Amino acid sequence: MDEAHNELEKFGGVAGMEGLNVLQAFDRIIASLPPHNPLRRDLAALRAGIADHEEMIRDARQMIEKLEEVIKKVTSPANRIGTYLGSPARETAHIVVGGSDYYCNVDPRIRLGNLKKGTRVLVNEAYVIVGDLGFETAGPVTKITEVLGSDRLRVGGEHGLQSTILQRSADLLKSSLKSGDEVRVDSSYRMALEALPHPEPREHYLDEVPELPWEKVGGQDEALQAIKDAIELPLLHGELFNKFQHATPKGFLLYGPPGCGKTLIGKATAYNLTKQLREKTGNEMKEYFMHVKGPEILNMWVGESERIVRDIFATAREKRREGFLPFLFIDEAESILGTRRASRHSNILSTLVPMFCSEMDGIESLDDVVVILASNRADLIDPAILRPGRIDRKIKVQRPNRPGAREIYRIYLIDDLPYDVSVSQASENVSAAIDRLIERLLDVQFARREENKFLEITLRSGRKEIIYRSDLLSGAIIASVVERAKGMAIKRAIALESGAAVPNAERVPDGVSENDLQVAFNAEFSENNIFPPTDVAEDWFKLIDFDPENVVKIAPARAVAAGREGWRSSSVI
Repeated sequence: MDEAHNELEKFGGVAGMEGLNVLQAFDRIIASLPPHNPLRRDLAALRAGIADHEEMIRDARQMIEKLEEVIKKVTSPANRIGTYLGSPARETAHIVVGGSDYYCNVDPRIRLGNLKKGTRVLVNEAYVIVGDLGFETAGPVTKITEVLGSDRLRVGGEHGLQSTILQRSADLLKSSLKSGDEVRVDSSYRMALEALPHPEPREHYLDEVPELPWEKVGGQDEALQAIKDAIELPLLHGELFNKFQHATPKGFLLYGPPGCGKTLIGKATAYNLTKQLREKTGNEMKEYFMHVKGPEILNMWVGESERIVRDIFATAREKRREGFLPFLFIDEAESILGTRRASRHSNILSTLVPMFCSEMDGIESLDDVVVILASNRADLIDPAILRPGRIDRKIKVQRPNRPGAREIYRIYLIDDLPYDVSVSQASENVSAAIDRLIERLLDVQFARREENKFLEITLRSGRKEIIYRSDLLSGAIIASVVERAKGMAIKRAIALESGAAVPNAERVPDGVSENDLQVAFNAEFSENNIFPPTDVAEDWFKLIDFDPENVVKIAPARAVAAGREGWRSSSVI
């Protein structure tokens, strides 16, 4: 040991070892000893023990530091999360935390200019912003009822809820928002964060309106004249209407049997009214035809049907503000606007009918929204809907008589169709030949013959009425007859091209023939596609123009000839 002490003195004593740890000092001492010095071996053994102790102390120190860090974490107060609302002054932020507003400082490491309005911020126990968490990705959803300026929105006010004013977040400042849109709100209900797409497209009910002048609607002269008087006169002679203080109508009811052109008349109304307005004002205006099927509105969830009605009218008013002329066409209106005591949906209709009445009362005239209802059973619609001031005009759409059927046939049997040579061989004028063909068809179809008998109706007075095929004719049936005849002609043309022989034919017609049209007409009444397959009277009242109160029995006049083998002998009301 004395020798080691002497060696230590050579290095300048303890002062020469400053800055070295114990192991480094031992290494220097060992290195200074001669190679064969026995003290060298003893110091090396001592160094190994000291190294083990140093490693143990180092591990213990690291463990203590980790424990201190854990203790610090579990004993430190939690940071709060707030919403950044703006910066009222330099180095000062306006935040809301747990429903309370605070003016607070910002950690110097956080640049105040980078914080966006509506983002979440981390706040320590001293209410200093120490972190930027970005925009919240979840939160309540609400609907805009009014847009207030460029940075505020009014929401709520439905189902008994109080209206609330929200600010727009930084990401919504330049977004185009309107009444009826849905937005996601922060948890404090102070800031609109995100505009949400509608669960179903707003264009869901939009139906295209083709070029449809009045001349393309055949067999409905009386209905068209009533529509023209109701919509064109107020537009063309507005000064006289103002002079007489005569109110313009807000809505129409088109009622009558199915297939007679109620939807077609609705679209023709949209096309022609918009055309009249364009010509009068000189402004480019386009119709917005919303074709709503009544059953689409009915929903099993409480309040959902009423919400759909509100959305439909809100969409119509919104489109009017955008420059469109909206037409709200509700088909099968009796399914949603029926008398509240007569419908199987009475629980829904008890609130749906008043909601529709309320929306109708908010329409000033047809200059805002044109409402057109269509129904096969107008007697089932609630009287509150049909009173003046809501649905002002009730227009009956009749089944076509012979002149009307002639017009409809002529719309579908155009000159450009390929006809059989037998149709036009008697004349070079194809148009005249087609007219003669239609007349021959009508002679057969409107004949009061035994084979044309269809129904026998017994009235309460005991009198019996015979319904013929022509009494159940409609524009849809005529269109289907022509399409069937075209199909027959196409099949013959395909057979001829393939070289196949046509059985039981002396001469194969090379186009649409008179026989094709007559066979197609008989098929329409025999295949049971357009008439009720049973004898349920309620189904037949949609097709026949009789008062249900006066009918006691409905029976097929010629069950076998009319394809009614499955009917019972009679239907008693």
